[in-house]
Amino acid sequence: SYVARFQREATSAGALNHPNIVQVHAVGEAEGQHYIAQEYVKGLTLKAYLQKKGPPELPVALHIMRQVAAALKAAGEAGIVHRDIKPENIMISKKADVKVADFGLAQLHGTGEGVDITQEGTTLGTPLYMSPEQVSGSKVDPRSDVYSFGVTCFQMLTGRPPYEGPTAVSIAVKHLNDPVPLLSARRPDLPPALSAIVA
Repeated sequence: SYVARFQREATSAGALNHPNIVQVHAVGEAEGQHYIAQEYVKGLTLKAYLQKKGPPELPVALHIMRQVAAALKAAGEAGIVHRDIKPENIMISKKADVKVADFGLAQLHGTGEGVDITQEGTTLGTPLYMSPEQVSGSKVDPRSDVYSFGVTCFQMLTGRPPYEGPTAVSIAVKHLNDPVPLLSARRPDLPPALSAIVA
């Protein structure tokens, strides 16, 4: 069953051919090891970029946001939910191309088969960025990725995630129960329209 899930994930990720998604070149098996060979992106993750430079200037932030949004739109239209959108899974190349990586937790939806690439009934993702439906173990769809991307944008623009806490569980619970912090409260210098988009 693990191999079957791996093969479904690899097939779904390989079918996504978009300039803002890390391309899968080959899927196979060698000496009993199953593998996915992916495009090499020379550059930094968004997490490393933020650690190195801090929140980007507005034009750079908008450039990153547009490209990730295009990737999520393409994945959603293909019936794929990433389920782990976070700064570590967003690559920025030396040419300033932005690519979404790591469809390892992806889930196919809308196929009529209800195929989960990962085990059914498990809560997967990263608590800092999880959508409320992921936290509660409910059904996910492309809106879950939009939520996680909103959290990522909030962190990118402020330098801190919207919810913080001593444990992963305490942060996850905040995604379920706490009001959404306003970007404008931490960055009143940003255009109101951008704050509304992130919210």
